[in-house]
Amino acid sequence: MNEQLSVETPEQIDINYQKAGIGSRFYAALLDTLLLVLIMLIGSYVNNIFITRLGDIFGKWFGAIGGIVVFALFWGYYMVFEITTNGQSPGKIALGLRVIKEGGYPISFADSAIRNLVRVVDFLPFCYGAGLFVMLINKNWQRLGDLAAGTLVVKTSRKKGKLTGVDSNPPIDIPPQEFLYADWIQLELVTESELGMIREFLSRRPTLSLVRRHELARSIGTPIAEKMGSGGDIRYDKFLKEIYALKTSESPKAVQEKDVNQLNPTE
Repeated sequence: MNEQLSVETPEQIDINYQKAGIGSRFYAALLDTLLLVLIMLIGSYVNNIFITRLGDIFGKWFGAIGGIVVFALFWGYYMVFEITTNGQSPGKIALGLRVIKEGGYPISFADSAIRNLVRVVDFLPFCYGAGLFVMLINKNWQRLGDLAAGTLVVKTSRKKGKLTGVDSNPPIDIPPQEFLYADWIQLELVTESELGMIREFLSRRPTLSLVRRHELARSIGTPIAEKMGSGGDIRYDKFLKEIYALKTSESPKAVQEKDVNQLNPTE
C-alpha cells in the first residue's frame, strides 16, 4: 500500500504527507492507554479514600461523581490533547504522529469530538477489532472515527511536495529589528520543496481570508518548526516570511552590518 499521501489545498498548493500505518498507530495508542490506565488508577485510589472517609451518604454521591469524572477523562483525554497540541496526544508525540483534516487543515474541536466518540465503536468487539478491520481495507489507514470526522493520521515529517503554478517571487522586506525567529531558524533544514511551498503561499497570501491564511501557514510551518526543535507558540505566518526572507536575501546581521558601514564609511 502506498505510504505517501498528496493533499491539494483549495489554493492549489500540493503538500505530501507520509501516512501513519497500523504499527506506529498501535504503539502510540498503547502508550496513551498505559498513561490513561495510570491516571485512572490514581484517580480511583483517591476516590476510594474519599468515599471511605465521607461515609455512606456523602461517599455514595462522591463515588458517583468520581465515576462521571473517570468517564469524562477517558473520553476527553484524546480530545483535550488533540486540540491543545495541534492534533497530537502524548503517544502520538512520542511516535511522531499527528491528526489532520483530509484537506490538510488542523483539526477543530468538533472533528476531535466526533473521532473520539466513535472510538467506542472502533473498539468493538474488543481491542479495536472494528477499527483495525476498517483500517486494513482503507487506503489511508482510517478507522471509523477518522471516516466519520474526515480526519487522517500522518507522520510529522513532511516529504518533498509537488508545487503547482509557482512562477512568482514575492518580495519580502523585513527590517532587521522585526525578526522574531532568526536566532533559531536553521536554514540548512529547509528543503527546496518546502521553500517552494512557502513561496507559493506568500504569493497567494493576499487573496486568502485571515482564517484560511493562518490555517495554511500553520499546516506548512509546523513540520519545519519541529525539525528546528521549536516547542513554543509560533506566529506561523511571520515565521514563514522570515524563512523566505533569510533564504532569499541577506540575514538580519548582514543587513545591520551593511547599515553600520553606510553610516560610518571608511576611506
